Amino acid sequence: MSSSVGRTLATIGTALVALYVFWDAHCPRNARRRIRQKLPANLDEWRIPGNCAEDEERIWLQLDEILGRWGFTQWQHYMASILEAPGKAPQLSSGFGYTPLARTTPIRLGRFEYTNPLSRAVRTQDGHDVIIRVIVIGQEGHEHLKILRKLATGPLSLYSENHALPMFAELQFEDIIFGVFPKVGGSVLRAHGYWPRNSVGDIVDVLLQMLEALVFIHSHNVAHRPESLAAKKISISRPRVYLIDFEVAMQFSEDCPIEQRVCRQCPPEVKSGKPYDPFKLDVWQLASSLHKFKSKIPAIDETLAAMTDDDPVFRLDARQALDRLGHIVASMPPESLLFEPEGAFKFKSSTN
Repeated sequence: MSSSVGRTLATIGTALVALYVFWDAHCPRNARRRIRQKLPANLDEWRIPGNCAEDEERIWLQLDEILGRWGFTQWQHYMASILEAPGKAPQLSSGFGYTPLARTTPIRLGRFEYTNPLSRAVRTQDGHDVIIRVIVIGQEGHEHLKILRKLATGPLSLYSENHALPMFAELQFEDIIFGVFPKVGGSVLRAHGYWPRNSVGDIVDVLLQMLEALVFIHSHNVAHRPESLAAKKISISRPRVYLIDFEVAMQFSEDCPIEQRVCRQCPPEVKSGKPYDPFKLDVWQLASSLHKFKSKIPAIDETLAAMTDDDPVFRLDARQALDRLGHIVASMPPESLLFEPEGAFKFKSSTN
């Protein structure tokens, strides 16, 4: 990360903390309680407040004054679960979200599609876009916060092998703790089977980074649990993949025996209800998310299949999968991966 981007991030974090401290000291206690009473009582109520976008918007409308005092301007509701950047002011780069020049315009960086209303896109006073995420409400979410403090802040956040999205700051309102994160480009779910014409090499690069992310967090006893073809040339600029959402992640102590590092919840591939290895489940979930991706290169497709073996004993762990896939890719010239995977989105155009 460049020094200029580092200074920008440090400035954002310092400004947020300063505004938060000022507001916390000057907001009357009764006013805070009145606002709190209008907000969800727990994470589930915030995650699913109702059956429509209006119910989701109503929550964040109650927080508008608080966010304003913290120096934030909320992004506006665009449609369904999509927000758009406020006003017409040009976006400022934070070093986390980019778009290829071939896309002509970075308009998609001005949109934010959320999975649930626990996350909200906002703009800081100096024009940078960040994501506020509800992490703790009352007694819920403290393990999530503990994992974020371990991986997304401090010394571990400085390692290149760590793909956890960094957390700029923690902000607290009554019994609610919010995390502030950089806004990145978009979801890797868009990398395949949709409109971007990514090559097999592009998608495998993303997969290698995702495996590297799992290897890193697994090595620290955390289980996560859940455009070149148009020009016919290899992209020199590769987007970095970030790991987000540790809400259902599990952390084990250093002295916890390996045989006791199991979960008792039932994952998709285990119907017996017996304890399972959450680290092997991470690998299964990763490969399963790419179940429609077929590279048409036997060695790569066989590796993906080995990552979803029904028997966890024979399933590859993250390190094994990373080493095997990395060896396969290293043995091939980059040009040999410059083709569309099976099942790629087809455009009805005479130029394609």
